Amino acid sequence: MKVFVWLGFIILLNTSTASAQIYKWIDEHGKTQYTDRPPPPDVKAEGKRLNIKSSPVAGGHGPTKDVSDQREEFDKRRQERREEDAKLQAKSEENKKKCIEAQTQLRMYADSPRLTIPDGAGGVVYVDDDLRQRKIDDANKAIKKYCK
Repeated sequence: MKVFVWLGFIILLNTSTASAQIYKWIDEHGKTQYTDRPPPPDVKAEGKRLNIKSSPVAGGHGPTKDVSDQREEFDKRRQERREEDAKLQAKSEENKKKCIEAQTQLRMYADSPRLTIPDGAGGVVYVDDDLRQRKIDDANKAIKKYCK
Protein backbone atom coordinates (compact mmCIF):
# COMPACT_ATOMS: atom_id res chain seq x y z
CA MET A 1 0.00 0.00 0.00
CA LYS A 2 2.83 2.38 0.88
CA VAL A 3 4.40 1.71 -2.50
CA PHE A 4 1.26 2.90 -4.27
CA VAL A 5 1.12 6.04 -2.15
CA TRP A 6 4.75 6.88 -2.95
CA LEU A 7 4.24 6.04 -6.61
CA GLY A 8 1.23 8.36 -6.74
CA PHE A 9 3.22 11.10 -5.02
CA ILE A 10 6.08 10.78 -7.51
CA ILE A 11 3.68 10.84 -10.49
CA LEU A 12 1.93 13.89 -9.06
CA LEU A 13 5.28 15.58 -8.53
CA ASN A 14 6.34 14.97 -12.11
CA THR A 15 3.05 16.11 -13.64
CA SER A 16 2.59 19.27 -11.61
CA THR A 17 3.36 22.46 -13.49
CA ALA A 18 4.51 25.89 -12.52
CA SER A 19 3.33 29.05 -14.23
CA ALA A 20 5.96 31.34 -15.57
CA GLN A 21 5.52 34.71 -17.25
CA ILE A 22 7.58 34.98 -20.39
CA TYR A 23 7.65 38.19 -22.45
CA LYS A 24 8.27 38.31 -26.20
CA TRP A 25 9.32 41.59 -27.85
CA ILE A 26 11.40 42.86 -30.73
CA ASP A 27 14.41 45.01 -29.95
CA GLU A 28 15.78 47.99 -31.96
CA HIS A 29 17.88 45.65 -34.16
CA GLY A 30 14.84 43.61 -35.16
CA LYS A 31 15.67 40.56 -33.11
CA THR A 32 12.96 38.76 -31.20
CA GLN A 33 13.69 38.67 -27.49
CA TYR A 34 12.23 36.28 -24.91
CA THR A 35 12.63 37.24 -21.24
CA ASP A 36 10.97 36.73 -17.90
CA ARG A 37 10.92 40.52 -17.36
CA PRO A 38 8.78 43.07 -19.17
CA PRO A 39 10.45 44.82 -22.14
CA PRO A 40 12.24 48.13 -21.56
CA PRO A 41 10.03 51.23 -21.78
CA ASP A 42 11.88 52.63 -24.82
CA VAL A 43 10.73 49.71 -27.05
CA LYS A 44 8.29 50.96 -29.72
CA ALA A 45 6.67 47.61 -30.38
CA GLU A 46 4.25 46.44 -27.78
CA GLY A 47 5.45 43.40 -25.80
CA LYS A 48 3.40 40.26 -25.62
CA ARG A 49 2.93 38.45 -22.36
CA LEU A 50 3.03 34.70 -22.88
CA ASN A 51 1.60 32.33 -20.31
CA ILE A 52 3.85 29.27 -20.56
CA LYS A 53 3.52 26.33 -18.23
CA SER A 54 6.77 24.64 -17.37
CA SER A 55 7.57 21.66 -15.22
CA PRO A 56 9.79 22.06 -12.16
CA VAL A 57 13.51 21.59 -12.62
CA ALA A 58 14.79 18.18 -11.60
CA GLY A 59 17.11 18.19 -8.61
CA GLY A 60 15.68 21.45 -7.29
CA HIS A 61 14.83 22.27 -3.74
CA GLY A 62 11.64 20.41 -3.10
CA PRO A 63 10.09 17.15 -2.06
CA THR A 64 12.55 15.19 -4.21
CA LYS A 65 15.32 15.83 -1.72
CA ASP A 66 13.04 14.78 1.12
CA VAL A 67 12.19 11.55 -0.69
CA SER A 68 15.86 10.71 -1.22
CA ASP A 69 16.59 11.44 2.44
CA GLN A 70 13.70 9.23 3.47
CA ARG A 71 14.92 6.48 1.16
CA GLU A 72 18.42 6.72 2.64
CA GLU A 73 17.02 6.50 6.18
CA PHE A 74 14.84 3.55 5.17
CA ASP A 75 17.84 1.72 3.70
CA LYS A 76 19.83 2.40 6.85
CA ARG A 77 17.05 1.06 9.10
CA ARG A 78 16.67 -1.99 6.87
CA GLN A 79 20.40 -2.72 7.06
CA GLU A 80 20.36 -2.36 10.86
CA ARG A 81 17.37 -4.72 11.06
CA ARG A 82 19.16 -7.28 8.87
CA GLU A 83 22.27 -7.10 11.05
CA GLU A 84 20.15 -7.53 14.18
CA ASP A 85 18.36 -10.52 12.64
CA ALA A 86 21.71 -12.06 11.70
CA LYS A 87 22.95 -11.66 15.30
CA LEU A 88 19.78 -13.26 16.66
CA GLN A 89 20.13 -16.12 14.20
CA ALA A 90 23.76 -16.69 15.20
CA LYS A 91 22.84 -16.64 18.89
CA SER A 92 20.00 -19.10 18.24
CA GLU A 93 22.37 -21.46 16.41
CA GLU A 94 24.90 -21.21 19.24
CA ASN A 95 22.21 -21.96 21.84
CA LYS A 96 21.05 -24.94 19.80
CA LYS A 97 24.60 -26.37 19.76
CA LYS A 98 24.99 -25.83 23.51
CA CYS A 99 21.62 -27.51 24.10
CA ILE A 100 22.64 -30.59 22.11
CA GLU A 101 25.97 -30.72 23.96
CA ALA A 102 24.25 -30.50 27.37
CA GLN A 103 21.77 -33.24 26.43
CA THR A 104 24.63 -35.46 25.28
CA GLN A 105 26.50 -34.93 28.55
CA LEU A 106 23.37 -35.68 30.57
CA ARG A 107 22.86 -38.95 28.71
CA MET A 108 26.53 -39.84 29.13
CA TYR A 109 26.58 -39.24 32.90
CA ALA A 110 23.15 -40.77 33.51
CA ASP A 111 23.47 -43.89 31.32
CA SER A 112 27.14 -44.96 31.62
CA PRO A 113 27.66 -47.45 34.48
CA ARG A 114 31.41 -46.94 34.85
CA LEU A 115 32.65 -43.61 33.58
CA THR A 116 36.22 -42.29 33.36
CA ILE A 117 37.42 -38.75 32.80
CA PRO A 118 40.91 -37.36 32.19
CA ASP A 119 42.69 -36.28 35.37
CA GLY A 120 44.75 -33.56 33.70
CA ALA A 121 48.08 -35.34 34.24
CA GLY A 122 47.72 -37.73 31.34
CA GLY A 123 45.79 -40.39 33.25
CA VAL A 124 42.16 -41.18 33.84
CA VAL A 125 40.00 -41.13 36.95
CA TYR A 126 36.83 -43.10 37.59
CA VAL A 127 33.81 -40.90 38.27
CA ASP A 128 32.30 -41.45 41.73
CA ASP A 129 28.62 -40.91 42.57
CA ASP A 130 29.11 -37.35 43.93
CA LEU A 131 30.96 -36.14 40.83
CA ARG A 132 28.43 -37.90 38.59
CA GLN A 133 25.52 -36.15 40.37
CA ARG A 134 27.26 -32.73 40.09
CA LYS A 135 27.81 -33.27 36.35
CA ILE A 136 24.16 -34.33 35.91
CA ASP A 137 23.01 -31.19 37.78
CA ASP A 138 25.27 -29.00 35.63
CA ALA A 139 23.90 -30.62 32.46
CA ASN A 140 20.29 -30.07 33.65
CA LYS A 141 21.04 -26.37 34.32
CA ALA A 142 22.54 -26.00 30.84
CA ILE A 143 19.50 -27.71 29.32
CA LYS A 144 17.16 -25.29 31.11
CA LYS A 145 19.25 -22.34 29.92
CA TYR A 146 19.86 -23.27 26.29
CA CYS A 147 16.98 -25.61 25.32
CA LYS A 148 14.04 -23.23 25.14
